[in-house]
Amino acid sequence: MSRQGSAAVGETIEQLRGAYGGFPVVEERTTVPHEALVQCMTSASEGRLGGARALLERGGRTLLVRYRENPDVWDLPGGSLDRHENHEQTAKRHVAEQVGVECVLTGAFRARRQTFTLVDGGEGASGLWIHFEAEPLGTEADLDPSDEIVEARWFDDPPEALAAPIRERLADDE
Repeated sequence: MSRQGSAAVGETIEQLRGAYGGFPVVEERTTVPHEALVQCMTSASEGRLGGARALLERGGRTLLVRYRENPDVWDLPGGSLDRHENHEQTAKRHVAEQVGVECVLTGAFRARRQTFTLVDGGEGASGLWIHFEAEPLGTEADLDPSDEIVEARWFDDPPEALAAPIRERLADDE
């Protein structure tokens, strides 16, 4: 299972690099209890282990959200893959569902390949999380946050309480 899942993740990374150019891939391994590994393996076999987020920028401003489940941190709209959905579809769907904005993906700036195992160094299930760059369609006034979003706002300068990968990406812009 692991080699097949890992191979599929590798193929997806190469496809995304072909479409969007190079981006770093962070490798993580996480040891989980048996029940969690079974869930991860099921999700991987259905093509649902992973997700995507989208960094929407316009005119030097960045759209960030605070999720109800973690309201102290500003993050990007995004979430988990649905069955038979690719990462690009996932990013666009979550942006539309969470903030009511359609977008066009223009790049990828980070990937995280995470392998879940029962024991350290063992085989397991691999998933892929992608951070895309995107341009919003419509206007900044079109925001219509879903119930899972406490607040969605356009920023000229990022706030202090910002998720680490996004902070690093926005620092590259300065």
